[in-house]
Amino acid sequence: MPNHVDAMKTRKSYEVKPSGSKRLREVECRLRAAHGQPRHHNPADPIDDLIFVVLSRMTQEVKYLRTYQALREEMPSWDVVMDAPANNLEDLLQDAGLAPTKSRQIKAILKEIEAREGALDLSRLRALSDDAVEAYLTSLPGVARKTARCVMLYALDRDACPVDTHVWRIMRRLGIAPEKSWSESNARRLEEAIPRSLRCSLHVTLIAHGRSICRARRPLCRECVLSALCLSADRVSSAGHAA
Repeated sequence: MPNHVDAMKTRKSYEVKPSGSKRLREVECRLRAAHGQPRHHNPADPIDDLIFVVLSRMTQEVKYLRTYQALREEMPSWDVVMDAPANNLEDLLQDAGLAPTKSRQIKAILKEIEAREGALDLSRLRALSDDAVEAYLTSLPGVARKTARCVMLYALDRDACPVDTHVWRIMRRLGIAPEKSWSESNARRLEEAIPRSLRCSLHVTLIAHGRSICRARRPLCRECVLSALCLSADRVSSAGHAA
């Protein structure tokens, strides 16, 4: 078993692989005790959640939550959203940022779903395999794998751990993910390395931990329940900023 110094020296050559399930279970256990199992306000209906996740891209939680609520109050059905004038929808989405892009994508997604299903309803996805669900969702306009995996987790109850920047950052600091930038291929490999039974819990708790404790800038290492397991804790704490 490598010691702390040896582990730090070999981090750059580390490759993600199905290893250390015992360590991952300890991480999950500590995070679950600290944060519970939050849903992060994600809706349970797959279309609702898909649009919710689209709105959440590249913006703060408080802004996309406010925007989603305003959208549902002003346009209570997805048929109304789909048929709404583009400028009206853009105005409603301003607070979430990237309003023109998100407006176009949401309308395109809804039109494509209606064309395929005959209605704005994705309930039949519940009967499909994980691979089939992911393939369907990622074939919709502008829907990337990370978005699809979020819908699979929150709305379809699948064993998924979508790897966003919070998940990647914490796993990298722990030495579980390699010292590399986030990419689609790196995210896929990391998720596949996590035992299926831990994926849902790790995703929701890592998100909570990344927002409140293991932040990108000035992480609160002295308050972190993972500090004893973390390869970066001493270095980040002494430097006073993120590793």
